[in-house]
Amino acid sequence: MILHNIGNLKITPKSLKNLPFCCLLIVFIFTGCLGGTQTTVTQTDEAVSSSETETSQALAVLQISTPKTNYAANEAIPLNLNIQNGKFDLLVPFASVATRGAFSHITVTDANGQTIEPKHLITQENPQKYVVGNDGKSVRCVQGFELKASANQELSLKDIQKYFQLQPGTYNLTLTIDLEVYRESIIEEHPEVLELRKDLARIQNDPNLQAAAKTDAVSYYQEQIKFIQERHKDVVKDIYLPVKSRRGKAPIVSNGITITVEPETNSSNLQKQDETSPENDKADTAPTKKPLEFADIINQRASEWGPPKYKTRSNPQYPKSAKEEKKEGTVVLQVIIDENGIPKDIVALTSLGFGLEAAAIEALKKSTFHPAMKNGKPISKEVEIPYAFKIEDVVSP
Repeated sequence: MILHNIGNLKITPKSLKNLPFCCLLIVFIFTGCLGGTQTTVTQTDEAVSSSETETSQALAVLQISTPKTNYAANEAIPLNLNIQNGKFDLLVPFASVATRGAFSHITVTDANGQTIEPKHLITQENPQKYVVGNDGKSVRCVQGFELKASANQELSLKDIQKYFQLQPGTYNLTLTIDLEVYRESIIEEHPEVLELRKDLARIQNDPNLQAAAKTDAVSYYQEQIKFIQERHKDVVKDIYLPVKSRRGKAPIVSNGITITVEPETNSSNLQKQDETSPENDKADTAPTKKPLEFADIINQRASEWGPPKYKTRSNPQYPKSAKEEKKEGTVVLQVIIDENGIPKDIVALTSLGFGLEAAAIEALKKSTFHPAMKNGKPISKEVEIPYAFKIEDVVSP
């Protein structure tokens, strides 16, 4: 409160005459401090600390659209989202800009302005995990994503009818994203590098090790770390955001669009009436249709759709720290296997720690898949894949 009052203080010639020199000096000192504080604010600080409207506009602009405005009853209604980032590089949770996370706050209202409640919520897990930072300490984090300045992010929801039961009528749609912004990020290193860094730290802190031997050991471990980093330099690494570095949250509201769901036509009803009319009743002469056997139904459904399958499965390496602490459990990963069989958007739904999630993710990235199939064509499919870690399964060297 004192700083705010001093910042708003107006100094006039008359007031200067009445102020003692020491008081005037204090005013100049505080004013100088305030000016220095303002010059140290980063661009991201300015974006987050401004008013809510200015913040939303500075962070990003949301634009939603549909391929057309009129849809038949029970027809799939796809929704497209374009996130136009502002002039700042932003560190945001991955869950906020993943497909289901970005679409989790859709507002649908009918022609009377009544809000339509969803039949199924659109949710996106945002699990926390401990990640080793540059100082060697474990930090509680969420998986992050870097929104580059002025970049576009394109997302699509295949069918909002899956979540909202829209009866014939006209509807208005808007979308809101509560975008959290973070100050810092950590790139999780390869599990082998983490283990080497732990060994390196133990050697450096060992008071009983002779200086020459310690120097040779440190040099060896540093070379090993560089070798592994070089070998995996082309691997896309996930970034994580320390929970304590969260700056704030700003709601960003999209444009509004209008869609119309048309009522069912009478042609189907007329056809049904014709089929049941006496003139068309040929039950005595028409051949009876043989009902499908259970095996036929299974084969038919299998030909229409099939889940993704492994080509090659890579087993995770049991982290040394987890073995030492006798940490066991099952890591569950959520992943999208695209139409080319490539795993994408991997998210850990568990938080066992001790490097278990990282080891499972690394194994999944090394695995290859046959994509899911629908009507004989490859499709992208989101699945959950478990990885069980048991100490008894570890073979001693």
